[in-house]
Order: sequence, then structure tokens, then C-alpha cells
Amino acid sequence: MSVTIKDISKQVGVSYSTVAKALNNSPLVKESTKRKVMEAAEALGYTPNLAARSLVTKRTGLVGIVWPGIDRAALSSLVTSIQRRLAEKGLTALLSIHEPQEAIATFENLRADAILLFEESTADIIARPSHRRTPMISIGMPIKPGVPYVDMNRREAIRLAVETLAGKGYERIAYIGPYAEASMQQQEKWIGFKEGLHQAGITFQEEWIIDSRGLLWQDGYRAAKQMLKLSERPTAVISGSYDLAAGIIRAFQGEGLSVPQDIAIISYDHIPHMEQLEIPISAVGVAEADIATAVTDTLLRAIESIDNVSDRTSLTPAYIHRESD
Repeated sequence: MSVTIKDISKQVGVSYSTVAKALNNSPLVKESTKRKVMEAAEALGYTPNLAARSLVTKRTGLVGIVWPGIDRAALSSLVTSIQRRLAEKGLTALLSIHEPQEAIATFENLRADAILLFEESTADIIARPSHRRTPMISIGMPIKPGVPYVDMNRREAIRLAVETLAGKGYERIAYIGPYAEASMQQQEKWIGFKEGLHQAGITFQEEWIIDSRGLLWQDGYRAAKQMLKLSERPTAVISGSYDLAAGIIRAFQGEGLSVPQDIAIISYDHIPHMEQLEIPISAVGVAEADIATAVTDTLLRAIESIDNVSDRTSLTPAYIHRESD
């Protein structure tokens, strides 16, 4: 026989309504009572009935995340932080790496309270009309009017990287990242690179942007090898992502180059992984924890009322010095 909130109520010695509120992480219940309720629920093997809860609260406690893939460490790290923040708020994250339209339809059928879009795409990601009006927000860039987004200011982050390197006396500064067929998010990065050079009074040279044609380790490795063949080798490079930076560092090591003595590097992606590379990499970007908090807070506001969410939540990137520049 399944355990109900009545069993938990009897075990803890509080009313049914208090148990229900505690299980839903209501601020109306004391933290000490919540702990007792959660401990009793775990001890008794209580499993919440999402269908029943949604009938009462009109919510399921589910947040769908449309994720572009599992092959990039930076995204994996960020989505883990977001999942933890959602869990702290009593919400369960459901992850899908299916085609965006299919993932959105699945989350709507599950009556998710909100959907987070990670996809680096355009408005066609949600072109299909929705009859449920599930609140959606995107991370990175605007996708469609009416869909709020959390902006990590990639453009400003890369501009800051150029400013930092120029301030240390570097003049031959290269950028490695997707270029020819870059998404909007990646375009913002190399636009910031060009702006940074202009503001530093450094003449832009086309060959200083090395098209990695992707954001993976092997893309960074190949692009770095290509860069090192330039007749006038750059003295510093800015990487468009953590994964690229890992490949770039390996390419430098293969050529017998020391970082930063022979060549300096700063990478986009302010994640803990940067400290775990062979050489701790200086970084620019918004701290992973800050992104997770902003995304979670925006999702919570959207669940309450999408009309109360700003179209754009802007975050401020920072430079984090380590050992690579």
C-alpha cells in the first residue's frame, strides 16, 4: 500500500495541510518542520503523486530543459549547477537532447511548469504554435518576442579579454572560435574581439581570427595548429570556450611552447574546470553560479507570471586571473 501525506502527518504530528506545504517547499512552514517532514517522507518511502499534486496546485514542479548536447564540458557543468539551484527551490529538472520542437512538445504534454531553452538557434525553434502557453525562457540570446532571455554578455566578455591582454602589452592577439558559420552567440564573441582591438588601438588583421568550426576539444587543437603556422605568430590568443582552450593548450604543448612565457591565453567560460587544466587558464565571463542563480530566479518568476519577467536579464562578465597570461 502506497504511503500518503496522512501517514507522514501521523508520523510527524502535524496537520495534512502542513505536510503538503512542506513537501512543496512553502515559505509558510518553518525550516525545522520541513526537515522533519522530509525525513519522515524519506523514511516511509513516500513518492509524490505529480498528477494529483497538479490538480490541486495547478503545477507539477517540473522544469524542462532543451539542451543542445552532452559533448561540451562547459554546458554540462552549467546545467548541473542550474539543476541544483532548481532542486533547492523544490523543482525537478527534466533534460532533453532531442530536436527542440520534439522536446518542447514532450515537456508540454508532461505539463512542465516552465521550459528553459539552451538551443543556439533562431525563432524557428518555437515556431510551432502552443496551445498551453507554457512559460519559456532562453539562455544566451533572444529567440522570439515574448520569450525572456538571460544574457551573459559574451560580446563584453571577449572585449574585456582583449582589453586585459592589451593592458599587459600584448599587441599580436588572436581569437579562436567558430566564425564563418557561427551562431548568433558565437558572432557576439568575435564582434567583441574586433571592438576590443579597435578600442586598444590595435589594427585588426583578418588572419588573427582562426575559425575553429566548432566548440569541441579537437576543434581547438586543429585551430591552434593552424594559428601556429602564421608567418607572424600571435603572442596571445583568446579562446571562445573552455573545451577549445583545452585543445589549444595541448597543441601548444605539442609544439614545445610554454604558457604564458611563449604565448598567453585567456578563455571564455567562467567555470571551475579552468583551474583543472594542465595550466590553470585565466578566464572571462559570468561565474557559473551566478548564471545558475539568474536562470533559476527568472524561471521562478516566469512560473508565477510570464508578464512579470523582463525581456532581458543582463549579467556582467568579469576577468579571472590565473596562470596563463
